[in-house]
Amino acid sequence: MDKAMIDSTKQDKHTVVVIDDIPSNLLYFNDALTGFGYATITAENGKQGLEKINVILPDLILTDVNMPEMDGYQLCEAVKGNPATKDIPIILVTAQDDRDSLIRGLSIGADDFLIKPVNPSELQARVRNLLLVKDYRDHMKHYTAELETQVSLRTQELNQAFEELKQVNLQLKESTLDTIRRLSTAAEYRDTATGAHIWRMSHYSQVVAKKIQLPSEEVDKILYASPMHDVGKIATPDHILLKPSKLTKEEWSVMEEHTFIGEQILSGSAQLLLVMAGEIASGHHERWDGSGYPRGLSGENIPLAARITAVADVFDALTTKRVYKDAWTTEKAFEYIKNQSGSHFDPACADAFLKSRSEIVGIQQTSPGQDN
Repeated sequence: MDKAMIDSTKQDKHTVVVIDDIPSNLLYFNDALTGFGYATITAENGKQGLEKINVILPDLILTDVNMPEMDGYQLCEAVKGNPATKDIPIILVTAQDDRDSLIRGLSIGADDFLIKPVNPSELQARVRNLLLVKDYRDHMKHYTAELETQVSLRTQELNQAFEELKQVNLQLKESTLDTIRRLSTAAEYRDTATGAHIWRMSHYSQVVAKKIQLPSEEVDKILYASPMHDVGKIATPDHILLKPSKLTKEEWSVMEEHTFIGEQILSGSAQLLLVMAGEIASGHHERWDGSGYPRGLSGENIPLAARITAVADVFDALTTKRVYKDAWTTEKAFEYIKNQSGSHFDPACADAFLKSRSEIVGIQQTSPGQDN
């Protein structure tokens, strides 16, 4: 920052408080500083000088060291101990050109020393340099304060924008969940099952996701995405979807297409919830050993959300009565999950399901609109 920029921030010329108990010295410094273009305020002793300093808040203090009542060192300590005046530069004027005096003055906060007799050119240079530094500091304090104000305002604006964005995201999430619920319900109404199946299998999936210690955000996504697993059945013909007897090979081929159709319905969305729902729709009939459909994926090539949903969906299908079969007992269904671990099901998901027996049974017992 150049001197002109600093000077432009000053509305009036600098004020210097001059303190000395000897009138001739006081007159000398007053005339010299006035001649340099500074405004001066004089005081005949330290106490008088301190009173004026606290009222005027000058730009610089020039004080003699050896004075009665309050000497220059005591004055310096008082000024530097006051938050309102601590940043005012102080020049101590002394006749003692010894190291101890200099060290004492600097240790209590003096900014510079002048040794008597004081040369006018040296006085001018020392005063000018200290005032230049003070102006720079004042400018930076002012700039920093303005910057902090601007940062505070911007932070408030960002916080407000963040809150508005949270509300928009919440509304978007609710809209997405509403879409999922409606599509899931539409798919279920095409089948003989009811919304109770959706509720149970999604909560089974949530239990497994928690058990394998997925992050809470992923657990929530599985809870809300898993109901979309059979959305592709919307396009399955009624004579196949509702057939009360075993399907033919050709009919099974048509039935299996619901996984591709569900994937197509849910594809292309930027919403991570719908992305997961698409993975579940296309992959929940895949098997751990690769014998499932539609792509014959195996192991961890099957998306985790689909592997979790597979266990939940099969368990609920087994324990639910359909037109073509009676409901299995809960014990028999658990045994099936255990036996199919490592072949049909991901062993980790099956194990988590089996270890969550009490939660699974609790979901069964509290299911809305029991349909099994």
